[in-house]
Amino acid sequence: MQKRNGLLVLSFGLMLVSLASCSSGSNEATYVDTTSNSPYGKITDFSLENEGLKEGDVLTFKVNPNDDFLIDKVTVNGKNAIPLLGEPNTYQFTLEAGSNRISATYKIDPTIDFVKKFKLNVSDETFAKLMQKSNPDNANSFDFRTDGIELVRTPYLVSKDWCDEYFMNYVDGDTTHVETLKYGYTIKVRYLGIDTPESSSDLEEWGKSAAIFNQSRLENAKYILLQSQGRAMYDESEVSADEYESLFSSTVDGNGRNLAYVWYTNEEEPTKDDFRCLNLEMVYEGFSQGIGSVEEQGENYYYAFDKANLSAEANKRHQYTDVPMSDPNYCYNKPTDLELSQIYETSSSPDATDSIYNDEKTLYRISGYVTRKVEGAFYFQNFPDYTYEDSAYWDEYGASGYNEDKLPTKAYGMYVFTYSQTPIKTGDYVTVIGVLTNYGGAYQMSGISYTEFDPDLDRDTTIDHDKSVSASEIKPIELTANQFKQMQYNNVLVHLTEKVYPYNADNGYGTLCEGGLYEVNKYNTTYPFYNDNNKIICYVDTVANSTASPDNAYRMVVSQEILLDYQGEYCYSYQWLTGGENPYYSDPSTFSGGAQYLYEPTSNREDLVLKDESEWPEGTQVFEYDAKVLDLTCISQHYLSTSEKTSNYTLTIVDKNDVIINLA
Repeated sequence: MQKRNGLLVLSFGLMLVSLASCSSGSNEATYVDTTSNSPYGKITDFSLENEGLKEGDVLTFKVNPNDDFLIDKVTVNGKNAIPLLGEPNTYQFTLEAGSNRISATYKIDPTIDFVKKFKLNVSDETFAKLMQKSNPDNANSFDFRTDGIELVRTPYLVSKDWCDEYFMNYVDGDTTHVETLKYGYTIKVRYLGIDTPESSSDLEEWGKSAAIFNQSRLENAKYILLQSQGRAMYDESEVSADEYESLFSSTVDGNGRNLAYVWYTNEEEPTKDDFRCLNLEMVYEGFSQGIGSVEEQGENYYYAFDKANLSAEANKRHQYTDVPMSDPNYCYNKPTDLELSQIYETSSSPDATDSIYNDEKTLYRISGYVTRKVEGAFYFQNFPDYTYEDSAYWDEYGASGYNEDKLPTKAYGMYVFTYSQTPIKTGDYVTVIGVLTNYGGAYQMSGISYTEFDPDLDRDTTIDHDKSVSASEIKPIELTANQFKQMQYNNVLVHLTEKVYPYNADNGYGTLCEGGLYEVNKYNTTYPFYNDNNKIICYVDTVANSTASPDNAYRMVVSQEILLDYQGEYCYSYQWLTGGENPYYSDPSTFSGGAQYLYEPTSNREDLVLKDESEWPEGTQVFEYDAKVLDLTCISQHYLSTSEKTSNYTLTIVDKNDVIINLA
């Protein structure tokens, strides 16, 4: 048995040797294009059929880069293929035994201006209709919400009498607030296909530069055009009347911002080809990569954004630069220590517009006591209590400090803007690092960061628990309403010693009170809708049934983050405070509704009127509110309107426990 086994093993060994010998002698060859799915080019024109080939056969093939691309490298089996002289983009290779793997990679043509090359894809008829003088009664005008395309108001269009006024707020690199041309309602535009670095609640390298670039392109533009995603993706000639609105109408993100491609031109009499896509330009300039997909954007837009991004990378623009710390609008230095008093005492006006510190770039380190927290944001001031007899305080301020007959003159505070949730609470002594900005005329800090474990002392906000006090030790300054106006404290916690009465202040053009989820958004008089947050603005006086003009009243803001209530009734309308009737429709089966069922625009489109009660749908509720009287603690804030025409101080309510409510 042992000998037989040995013979079997030997025979099997001989068979293996024989098979190996046959295999090594085989000279069959094949080839395969391993990059056949490349979106940037294709290999074609093979000189030999892929059958019956042998080792040593010479294969010729051609590499065809798509438009805007160049050949980067061509290899076979990892070795460089040999270009065929006199034949552009043609290569030869001597096949090896077995499978030969052909590969081609491509690079973008860095000389092409992909923004200039990309064209607005609308029909001549649509473009002609867009460029007609627009007004609310012009049936040929487009409306962005339903048509997915519309011009916005610019200073140039005001000068041409296409509109009476314009509004534009440049938020950051991918968000701008504009007024539409036809009806003049304000929309918050979030740019499709991009996501630039942060420059507001957080600070990121190239974020401020992206915001500045965005503003530079729009502030001098003659025409600015919004285009919805559906309008960009679909050929309008192939869309039926039934599909039109569902495909073309604008879409809104979770923050209430309309998603759009933004096109602009500086030409006074532009053609379609004169418009440049700003979204694409932000990618081309290296401020953002394209973040869309083929499914979301369609092939035309998707590959345009891809090429723009490859061009930015090839030309090392902005985020792609190989020069470290080269963003001129980003602070690479350590923060500068600053006192709250320094900020206010070097400013010649009560608002934050002329401060030497307000460059929105330099990092400052400022300390103070937290007085109120609102979601992630908070207010802090230089002392917890201005009757506080701290020796350092009295040494510094002496007789100018608090006493019974004199209000403190060294009371300064700051609002800190952030979305991040932190353990910071009222009474904490915090050191905040960020940039100083101006929001509504008041100072605020933004771009802060917080790390609970092992914080970076030159970047992160920190809490000094040894200096912190209890929440009960944070005391508001007691003052009358007249003293409130005279002292002009900014971002400081105050308590009014007199009761205040909310009322419908009128400036001669209608009530200035607004807000609440049950109130109509007055910006859009053609397609009215209920407000999407519960922020309320109204005016108050120390006299019941006041009819004082806003100039002689006190502006009060109820922060959207809090919900006032009185005996089980909640505040969802400014009329809850001022008194009045308010009908509100909500479909009880779906808990949805719309102001369009209750209101309609007037003939001149300047306001909304309530429909006759007989036209109200079933499910409409009428709320009858009694006017309220308030005993309140609040944040005193300077307010400057966007137009800078209105400037006064505001009582800002940021904590429902700061308000004692009774009937007037």
